[in-house]
Amino acid sequence: MVDGRRLKPSKDAMVGMREDLAGVGEAVAAAAENADLLLCGGPVGTLLGWHVAEAVGCRSAAVVLQPSYRTSDFGPPALGVRSFGCVGNRAAWRTTAIGERLFAPLIDDLRQSLGLGRESRTGPRRKRQRRWTQLCGFSEHVVPRPRDWPDNVHVTGYWWPSENPSENAYPGLVDFLADGPPPVYIGLGSTAISDGGRISEVICDALRRNELRGVVHKGWAHLDGGSDSAMHTIDDVPHSWLLPRTVAAVHHCGAGTAAATLRAGVPTVALPGIMDQPFWANRLRRIGVAPDPIPRTRATVENLSAALRAVADGENGRSEYGHRAAALSSAIADESGVGRACQVVEDLLNTSTSA
Repeated sequence: MVDGRRLKPSKDAMVGMREDLAGVGEAVAAAAENADLLLCGGPVGTLLGWHVAEAVGCRSAAVVLQPSYRTSDFGPPALGVRSFGCVGNRAAWRTTAIGERLFAPLIDDLRQSLGLGRESRTGPRRKRQRRWTQLCGFSEHVVPRPRDWPDNVHVTGYWWPSENPSENAYPGLVDFLADGPPPVYIGLGSTAISDGGRISEVICDALRRNELRGVVHKGWAHLDGGSDSAMHTIDDVPHSWLLPRTVAAVHHCGAGTAAATLRAGVPTVALPGIMDQPFWANRLRRIGVAPDPIPRTRATVENLSAALRAVADGENGRSEYGHRAAALSSAIADESGVGRACQVVEDLLNTSTSA
């Protein structure tokens, strides 16, 4: 499913996903007992959370890192970057909502175990979902707020983790960074692929062809660039510390890594795979901080070399992509994503009924 060019989970995989979620909703309900507010994050949280909130009698909101409310401006991120037109995009959102039916038995069992009545798949349920408060942890500089989104969908800006890393924790990396010009960061985050060795070779060869140094993050793809004067392979290092010390980033365009490169003000060479990765890769291209994305399964030394030249070459060591990335970094720094999200949470807590 991950190695392919499209997200095509098998029937057995879908059954396995449903079985893996058995008992999760009940565990959330136990954790939420006596809570005033339940924040439901990710696909699992948004699938089960508002049923749990109904059962425990508390307010709730969805917490998302990708656009998750239907709009005519673009299709669902999981379907890629193609626009189907205003009517078609809204139809595409309705189509993806049908996928929730695959988890209908799980939801029915959860509602029964929590003492709730069986719920219709249409009518009141859809109206309630449309009214559900959403906190969207991304910037309007990257995804302008669609005009057809209701007031209960809040695009707050990014939420950055609280980090204070010490250079003493990465002595080998610190020495490598000091021993030459700023390198290119390479990482595929939590993308687990079987051809990490091939991707590693392609990326390293492309860097050498451009006489660029690289910091290679192993990640779930098990990338390996070796360790010498030109390449340094690392385990996990906070993006907020490392990326500002790089000249560009080659990555999968997961929501978190894409946001971190924007925060650091470095341009991107996008190697997207599945889920929302092509969506974010296309967004980075549209806002001018990345050239055309290279689907990971089509990456070659030649096309990656050309993309690296585009983002790493320029006057004073900064390309046009780099200048645009620096400008966006300043704009994003002026946002207060956490503050705006906290205000929405306070407003929810001050309401007398469940949101």
